[in-house]
Amino acid sequence: MRLVYLQNKVPCFQPTDEQVRRFAERVNASGEVRLCRSEEEFLALLPKARAVFVWDFRQEWFARAPLLAHLCTPAAGHDYLGALVPPPGVTVHYGSFHGAIMAETALGAVLSCAHGLLPFAGAMTSGGEAWPYDRVVAGARRVFGSTIVVLGFGAIGRRFGEMAKRLGAKVVGVRRHPAPDAEAADSVVGADRLDEVLPSADHLVCILPSDTGTTGILDARRIALLKPTAFVYNFGRGNAIDEDALAAALAARRVAGAVLDVFREEPLSPGSPLRSAPNAFLYPHSSAFSPDYLDLYFEKVAESIEAAGARG
Repeated sequence: MRLVYLQNKVPCFQPTDEQVRRFAERVNASGEVRLCRSEEEFLALLPKARAVFVWDFRQEWFARAPLLAHLCTPAAGHDYLGALVPPPGVTVHYGSFHGAIMAETALGAVLSCAHGLLPFAGAMTSGGEAWPYDRVVAGARRVFGSTIVVLGFGAIGRRFGEMAKRLGAKVVGVRRHPAPDAEAADSVVGADRLDEVLPSADHLVCILPSDTGTTGILDARRIALLKPTAFVYNFGRGNAIDEDALAAALAARRVAGAVLDVFREEPLSPGSPLRSAPNAFLYPHSSAFSPDYLDLYFEKVAESIEAAGARG
């Protein structure tokens, strides 16, 4: 039996009956996929489960699940289930489908900053400037021909790189284990060369996980390597950026702006200096929101099940 227990306050993160039905038909397990609407229902069925699809799982629940072989979550970040110690025979699976959504969000942010749609949004309303023509002209630029450094060149970073390259941007991927990737980047370099590539960035897009020694990787010294016309974006995890240093750089106009979807502590503190920093555009950890979020997830899971079956 496969149990789907994906209760979440975000509507698109909760499955519908129809989504689960389509998934069950796709994997030829119509009677063996159960959608649980409560913790009580989930725990009652857990002793029969071979696989579970959850946002959260408690360590003590393993004792209730003698048949469990696969613990699956849509989350990409390993911090969601990372504290668990699965018993022998249980494999933890994370989501790898987010690039289709998050790459669009990141690209939209880059386009909006490049053409002034974010920096100058609202400039002419609520008692603003009558006609800020000169400022808009001075700040506008194209993504075509610009250099985008992608810090964290995994599945999501690659998907973003593919899109950005189609617009004519030069994409430089940064990852721990670099390898050529002509479809998604003009070059891929190791993290040891980050200082070398930062000064070239017109846009620095961070899509890093939190579990690989990434804390504070973009600190005050590295922020100072960016040119004052550069924009900074973070769609990975909030631990990667020194928020105080970034706020100070924005206040001093040492960087052009920042689009941040994740933060060191969430929700972001009302007293955070980022809330008052000029050209700081802040979002509530929402870059993957989309009505088809779980459709993409279940499709990816079905592909994995089919591939495992093909391997015998």
